[in-house]
Amino acid sequence: MLRRMLLCLTAGVLGGLLVWSAFLSSSNAGQADTQASPPSASQENKENKGNTEKGPSPADKSANPIGSAPGEDITAKVREINSPRYPAPPSQFRVGHAKAMAENRVQLRRQAQGFTLEFPAHAPIPTPTVYEGKLYVGGGFRSRQFYCFDAKTGKPIWAVDLSDDGPSSAVCSDGVVIFNTESCTLFALDANTGKHLWSYWLGDPLTSTPAIANGIVFTSYPCAAQWAGLPQIPNLGPGVPPLPGGPKPAKPPVGGPKPAKPPVGGPKPAKPPVGGPKPADEPSLSGSQPAQTLAGSGQPAPAAGNPPLPRPTHAFIAIELKTGKILWQRWIDSDVISAPVIDEEEVLAATFAGTLYRFQQRDGTIVSARRCGVTSAPTAVGEQVYWTQRADRDRQVAEAVVGAERRNQTLNFAAARQAAPYLDKEVQMRAKLATFAKSLDAGNGLGAGAQQAANAGAAMFNIGQANISALQAFQGSRVLYFRRQLYSAMGDKIVCVDAQTGKEIWERKVDGDLLKEGGYLATAPALAGDRLVVATLKGEVLLLEPSQGKVVKTYTVGHPVRTQPAVVEGRVYVSTFDGRVVCIDTGDAQLTGWFTWGGDMGHTNLSAANPRAK
Repeated sequence: MLRRMLLCLTAGVLGGLLVWSAFLSSSNAGQADTQASPPSASQENKENKGNTEKGPSPADKSANPIGSAPGEDITAKVREINSPRYPAPPSQFRVGHAKAMAENRVQLRRQAQGFTLEFPAHAPIPTPTVYEGKLYVGGGFRSRQFYCFDAKTGKPIWAVDLSDDGPSSAVCSDGVVIFNTESCTLFALDANTGKHLWSYWLGDPLTSTPAIANGIVFTSYPCAAQWAGLPQIPNLGPGVPPLPGGPKPAKPPVGGPKPAKPPVGGPKPAKPPVGGPKPADEPSLSGSQPAQTLAGSGQPAPAAGNPPLPRPTHAFIAIELKTGKILWQRWIDSDVISAPVIDEEEVLAATFAGTLYRFQQRDGTIVSARRCGVTSAPTAVGEQVYWTQRADRDRQVAEAVVGAERRNQTLNFAAARQAAPYLDKEVQMRAKLATFAKSLDAGNGLGAGAQQAANAGAAMFNIGQANISALQAFQGSRVLYFRRQLYSAMGDKIVCVDAQTGKEIWERKVDGDLLKEGGYLATAPALAGDRLVVATLKGEVLLLEPSQGKVVKTYTVGHPVRTQPAVVEGRVYVSTFDGRVVCIDTGDAQLTGWFTWGGDMGHTNLSAANPRAK
């Protein structure tokens, strides 16, 4: 903690530098820009008075005309930056620690409809995870604890003390539970006992949740120091210019990783020794990798002029689940929003800088990279990919739901465009969420602001948040697909559009003061059986009928909620912003199939009860 506080004494200046440099490149080219039509209101009954049926949204002359590709294609640049010409991400990491907790101080209170777990840190808790009858959850942003409970009764099974604080949501597979901590370690524990299997202190901070698929763990981490002190390289911009009298760029440590020297004929996949990563001076990993937005602005760069890209700040890493063997790594331009997303043989990653990446899972081959101002994790269904992205016009911060072809990446529609104060940095800096997030950060040794390594300036200009606790909790307006319709919580409303045409079908207002509170008033919709499940900052869980958006049931949580619930075998597991997990037993076994954030361990946003959400 002391070390972090000392390092952060300069973070305020450096963080301000990122913000300053972002002002230098505020272009929003490549963003969706279509105008939603005015609603034709139809008054529902009192319970559903917030529901409004919508007409089609006529497209106008946008930056991304229908049939064009979304944003700027930077695939070639990403491959170049990840070529053997440039430094490889680090491959040696120190080990974290997880030890059995001497005393479990979580309070369990059983109720008529479930139970409540109250954690001693009283800090925001990410979405809990249900796996093989057990409930896995961290103790909150200020906590160094991770827990396992019986999912039906709340009875403690095991708990561990960690070497770092701020556990993320967990993912589980093959008897292993995986999670990140904000500061700063990826952990792999035995899901049944909590025994430490392997861990890597990757970098400070970690703000996303890992994903698992095909025995591989995917996550991201900051490592800009790999580029520190190097001369400017032709295809890269200068990065962040130093402030007069400010701190100088750090020099690489003596004996640190050297630029990769792959064998003739191209790089080969890394072959680290059994049980650990390869030495830093071995050849770099195969394939190419990603890049960063102009001057850390977080906004899509203009396609005209083909501007250079600053040096990357983060790496995307693939690790063997059972052994911890590092398989491949790729440079990316900032941390991943929420979590990586599995799509058949690929893994997708949307970054806080507004770039959407696609990699092959097996070897990290870069399929594509586009700077499009993406503001949420993508959802892939068949040959279509859906996400939300910035859609600013006339200096108004706005957002739209986007649908695109998966293979040729042409844009099908940009719909439900609306003003987005929940992404506007000027609005968010004045909101209650920012004040609370600053206090949370200070409690974790970040009183001077986010570390330079976090590239928080990119996030600030794209999604309006820069505090580490706010970035870890950020879920955006992520799109849910069900029965050829798309659902998204956009600030203070839930919207529904046709998945083929983008026609707006309905919207539902969510109670609360969006500008005062900051962030979102509702969580990204989950799907359980044939119901949408949405939790609210007001402290309620809403079950909605998808076709018209009518609320069919409301459950009271009684505490503020900003993270998506899990729903399994009729039980809704809600984590609160003040350090609780509330289990609501609905008695309806049809409500099931949503085991963690994004539905499953690959965060596909497809319910297990509806495998392809058809």
